[in-house]
Amino acid sequence: MEHTATNLNELIALFLSEAIRTRRTSISRAAEISQRVVSRLPFLRSESGALMMLTEIEKDFQEVSVLKQALHFGYGASDIKVYEREIKDYAGKLFIRDIPSSNQFLQDAALPQMTIQQLCLKYPDFCIYLQHNSDKAQMLAQLAV
Repeated sequence: MEHTATNLNELIALFLSEAIRTRRTSISRAAEISQRVVSRLPFLRSESGALMMLTEIEKDFQEVSVLKQALHFGYGASDIKVYEREIKDYAGKLFIRDIPSSNQFLQDAALPQMTIQQLCLKYPDFCIYLQHNSDKAQMLAQLAV
């Protein structure tokens, strides 16, 4: 597991330095995030443990959600978890127009074993939304959605 902890440490360092460079976070906030990660690194045993750690840190530091999504720990290109941000955004836009449809969309997206292909087949407008509003549209093309 030493390899995963080292890789995660390097990735977080790169992520935080880029966040500081682009002024998405302050130096002091990056230091707080870094300290939180460093204090938990000795306890990492797996990718799922790293994901749980980032999820815990994300509660206090929203910036970490971008890193967590970018890493896609243990997820394949068709896993719903990879598209979580896009699903939330689409549901929010749909909610304004049609609350029951938004609710059904979220329930379907939350079903165990749901794939992005299945969700796109059931909700073609969502697939169109992804293709026009997501940097992951390239992944969709590879999946032949």
